[in-house]
Amino acid sequence: MTDETMPVEIVQNDAIASIERAQVDVQISTARKYPRTLSKVKERMLSFATLDEETASSCFYTLPARRGGDDKPIQGPSVRMAEIALASYQHVKAGSRIISDDGKFLTAQAVVHDLENNVAVSIEVRRRVTSKSGARYSDDMIAVTGNAACSIALRNAVFRVVPRALITPVYEAAKRVAVGDVKSLTSKRSQIIARLKQMGAKDAAILAAVGADKIEDIDLARLEVLIGLGTAIKDGEITLETAFPGASPKEEGKPIFKDEPKAAPAAQEQPATAPVTPEPTNPAGDPAGTPQDRLGAMLTGAGHTIAEFNKWAVDTGFLTAEVGTWSEVPEAVASRCLKGARGLVNQLKGVAK
Repeated sequence: MTDETMPVEIVQNDAIASIERAQVDVQISTARKYPRTLSKVKERMLSFATLDEETASSCFYTLPARRGGDDKPIQGPSVRMAEIALASYQHVKAGSRIISDDGKFLTAQAVVHDLENNVAVSIEVRRRVTSKSGARYSDDMIAVTGNAACSIALRNAVFRVVPRALITPVYEAAKRVAVGDVKSLTSKRSQIIARLKQMGAKDAAILAAVGADKIEDIDLARLEVLIGLGTAIKDGEITLETAFPGASPKEEGKPIFKDEPKAAPAAQEQPATAPVTPEPTNPAGDPAGTPQDRLGAMLTGAGHTIAEFNKWAVDTGFLTAEVGTWSEVPEAVASRCLKGARGLVNQLKGVAK
């Protein structure tokens, strides 16, 4: 028996390029066959961005005023807003990666390709990975910096492709939901300041950041700036020290806009309207079952059916196709809906059975 050597097939670079071109051509053809409807895109973006206060707060950022400028903070739509836009706009290819590290700076590159219009944008973002003394960051800190650079590069590229005519109204609506109104100003102000102080920001630095002499001077406009600063810190745009000089982080890495435990309201403070049926609990007092089970129990208890949820979820883009049972709802979708439970129940009231 003789050994036979099997020939090795070598794929040339031009063959790989041809395959990639063919894939893109198919994607472009599909996108043009099923064009996006801008009114539905906007509706879907609004639904995501205003689902709850936490999501709305994450949709915009604030940076301190630049030296030599007009002393006005810089504000704009955030990484989270870009993710919502990317998921809602349809027929888009996007990605970001680190393309170089020279020891002092990381360079991240993001590419976004609108397949329907055949428009592609590439953006690069550099981030320093050395301290003021010139020492290089630790491996973990470099990874965090790289992830932040990739997210920011992707955000900038998305906003070059998705028209600002779609972004701006959603961005403004998210700010209104996050900041609230005059009636909620006192409680919202206390909540935001408490979270910033928990991070390590001091009262004097918080007041200085918005040009206020005392806490009571923080109005809706100044509160908006504080929320945006928190988002910028969380997204890696700026550091806590940059936003609030003199701050000393107490719980590094802890998100600042996570809901804190709330005390149960007194009996006389209960709302007059019928509340949503509480989620089932196990003997230990923790929510029982999967997110899908908890979502089904909550909505069923509030008088809503799987058919009503299907109509709402498909119309808003949470689901691409209807499901037959609560257990078929994707876990990520169920968890997201549970976070915005109150808003979801209110929206379902207008859905015909």
